Amino acid sequence: MIAEEKEKEPALFSGAPSPVRAVLDRPWPSPVVIPAEHSPSGKARTLVATADAIGDPISPEELAALEDKEGDDASTRFCKAIGRANAVMRNYIHEHGSLFMDDKFKYIVDNSAQAGEIRCKNVTVEEMEAKLIKRKVTKEQAHLSELALASFNKKRKVKFELCEPLISRTFWEYRGLFVHINFVAKHNGKKTLFFAEIEDRGQGGKEMLEVRCCIPLESLCQGGYYYDRTVPSHGHRKSLDFTRCYACTEFVKHPADGSTYSGGHDGRRKIYLV
Repeated sequence: MIAEEKEKEPALFSGAPSPVRAVLDRPWPSPVVIPAEHSPSGKARTLVATADAIGDPISPEELAALEDKEGDDASTRFCKAIGRANAVMRNYIHEHGSLFMDDKFKYIVDNSAQAGEIRCKNVTVEEMEAKLIKRKVTKEQAHLSELALASFNKKRKVKFELCEPLISRTFWEYRGLFVHINFVAKHNGKKTLFFAEIEDRGQGGKEMLEVRCCIPLESLCQGGYYYDRTVPSHGHRKSLDFTRCYACTEFVKHPADGSTYSGGHDGRRKIYLV
């Protein structure tokens, strides 16, 4: 009797238009839990899916069919909303190769699957460009990159040309506001990854930017340790570590010699307002 009732139940999303069902009915693979000891970050995470396990990307025509239209009833709008979320997730996986959840079952979509790997000591321009999720470059990032590069060119008497800002981190520390930024510049056709530290020493609302350092990262470098605080939190001087930056995430690459930049060396938790 129970089996017969189940057979009479309508299939999930059966009331949705067929183009919407075409997206919603695509199968998903079973998630795979990756233990901490097998994860590059050292923390357990869950592999939601890989690109080769979910079929083709959602096409522009399929995306258009998921848009709300005049006359759609509440059920259709609900199904389309779920379909749009499904499409975003699937196309994200195709763009980045995979999708993971952290140990709190939150999707890891604000950094790449290689979060632990990219902190490596040696990284090329091509690796940075490939592993970082492409973000929209802000006017501020472009301005600060140009400012830092102009300072470098003037001191070294060379002529690097800015290619693109990659990523930046803004934080407050003690006396002022700091920005750590990575950008790519080229000279004689060769691309180089740069790190720069810029401090805003303005007072009373007046901007006064100072380029504290601008350094080409042509050999050893390392990412920030914002999510990996290992310095004891007792006492100000004991919490300072001049070999690492604790204000930046692992994606912002710094010189291997931490003494070349001024900000970010305080390893106490929650000390940085970003």
